[in-house]
Amino acid sequence: MTQEAVLQVSNLTKVYGREINLGLKKFGKKIIGAQNVSFSVSKGEIFGFLGPNGSGKTTVMRSILNYLRIEDGEISVFDLDHRKDSLEIRKRIGYIPGDLAVYDNFTGEELIKYFNHFRQHDAELLEELRTIFTVNLKQKTRTLSSGNRQQVGIILALASKPEFLILDEPSSGLDPLITAKFHKLLKRLKKEGVTIFLSSHDLTEVQAICDRVGIIKDGVMVLVEDVENLRKKFLQHVFVRFSSSKVPKLKEIKELDFVLDADQKNNGDFKLKIKENIDDLINWLKGYEIERLSIEDASLEEIFLHYYD
Repeated sequence: MTQEAVLQVSNLTKVYGREINLGLKKFGKKIIGAQNVSFSVSKGEIFGFLGPNGSGKTTVMRSILNYLRIEDGEISVFDLDHRKDSLEIRKRIGYIPGDLAVYDNFTGEELIKYFNHFRQHDAELLEELRTIFTVNLKQKTRTLSSGNRQQVGIILALASKPEFLILDEPSSGLDPLITAKFHKLLKRLKKEGVTIFLSSHDLTEVQAICDRVGIIKDGVMVLVEDVENLRKKFLQHVFVRFSSSKVPKLKEIKELDFVLDADQKNNGDFKLKIKENIDDLINWLKGYEIERLSIEDASLEEIFLHYYD
């Protein structure tokens, strides 16, 4: 990447458990949490990290923060080693874990004041956070719903305006209106140079605010791509109507290398899902007379499901 990399992950491998061979029997179990995962995140970028539960997302995020000891690979944040310089790195990071836990006997206000002793709040941003999020900060956190506790966690993570945000499912439990305001804030922080690494199950969220996306499957990074390029390059919908003089058969279309799926509508039109760019499609269509043709980018959700089918 040409821009300054805030996060650099190279060949990250994390294994849980181990197997022991005693004679002809095996005891224990080894689970690969992440295997040779490599990617980088640039300064001022919002990077979306996608994968279902158990895919390795949380393993990677906790490894970055040195909460997990990795078997192999290198991780640097701000050009600092994630192991040796972990305390220095955490001073500059805001983190929202997927399993957020806060002191139950504190109110939101007490937590804000307590956290301020460790990391000075940005007064202007903290005031903005108070207006965006509707949680009652005077209540004990143990009395709050999961969505309201999530709001407290976001306020605490962002209040000091850290240089780098690591957000694991940050919109979980938030209502749509608050989510929209939160997204607007993240995009503004990005413009101000804040780097954001965002894990989410909400593909609409990722498509709306992320610059690039990484897809992880079974601990392996299967794709890293610019969001717009991904939608244009990897999967597109083609709607085509041939003139009546020459019409290909549906079976013939489905056998084309660049076609992922095809269907013929009642009016005779064809709907194709194609992969990669459209050059192969155009070359094939030259052999026919076309009455109507339209091409639409697939949604990020469709692309994601394509990798997980």
